[in-house]
Amino acid sequence: MFAFDGGYDPGAASHTVLLELRRTVERHPAVRHARGDPPDKFTRVEAAIDPSALESDVDEGTLTIRWYAGETVDARPEFAFHYSDASGFDCGWHHEPNPHVDGWAHYQERSTDEEAYDYEAISFGGLHPVPLRWEILDRLETRLGAA
Repeated sequence: MFAFDGGYDPGAASHTVLLELRRTVERHPAVRHARGDPPDKFTRVEAAIDPSALESDVDEGTLTIRWYAGETVDARPEFAFHYSDASGFDCGWHHEPNPHVDGWAHYQERSTDEEAYDYEAISFGGLHPVPLRWEILDRLETRLGAA
């Protein structure tokens, strides 16, 4: 978004995207509730997930969404949609520099907190926040259903 002096404010732009992601993620049937943190200028959204709604036998799960719009209006956003549950499984779809893969888009997964992540370069259908959120939740459902 734009600052009072007419310039671009990356923090405000990121907060605006996260507000919309919090509002829309709650529409998914697997999401019990979501909240932005910190409340005054979100840097992340945490959604309590019902993994059984995603074909998993686990009781509790959390989806943490981070979004940084970038330093300029034209910058590529950096984001992470990261899931973890009570079994110790965690995985995430990220768009950010990472030394483990070529390019920015990658998937990472580990079965327990003690394991190292496995990384895989991936691609996304687009980088618009709300359609991307649906894409990620579809991928999460597919991944949990395969476990």
